[in-house]
Amino acid sequence: MDEKLYIGIDVGSKGFISMQKNGKWEHYSIEDNDLYQLSCIMQQARYEHERIACVIEDVHALYGSSAKSTFAFGFNKGYLIGLLAANNIPYTLIQPKEWQKEMWQNSDMVVTYKEVTIKGKKLSKKEVNTKQTSINACKRLFPTLDLRKSERSKKIDDNKVDSILMCEYARRKNL
Repeated sequence: MDEKLYIGIDVGSKGFISMQKNGKWEHYSIEDNDLYQLSCIMQQARYEHERIACVIEDVHALYGSSAKSTFAFGFNKGYLIGLLAANNIPYTLIQPKEWQKEMWQNSDMVVTYKEVTIKGKKLSKKEVNTKQTSINACKRLFPTLDLRKSERSKKIDDNKVDSILMCEYARRKNL
């Protein structure tokens, strides 16, 4: 029986598509592939795999974001959903907090404290650094996986990390 292909998609303009089947990974940068190339990637996935489960991040406009970036963000999400639908690839929209809750452990957490003033009183507000926490979780779960955007990159790509974690979320939930 054909093993299922799992896909995780981080929809940002610098987002990533990660695919995993039987522990073998493929990664595609949304920024480095045009719309036609992304379409070919989805067509090839459908052609090669009968059983597919895809998780796509269900994100909305961020407070304080410009209209231009919000529009670009929505465009990417809509286009990717259209590609999935056109290729008969089943998908599940998932909010970041849902997949993060499943994938993060306390040991992964990176917490900072920010000083805020409320009604004239200075208070310390706890904030979770979601990017670094996801990187820690991905390193823990996949210690041998290259988390850089490409071999030439020096830094870990948090968009690639998120797509990997969403892909693993789909596998764990057997979507």
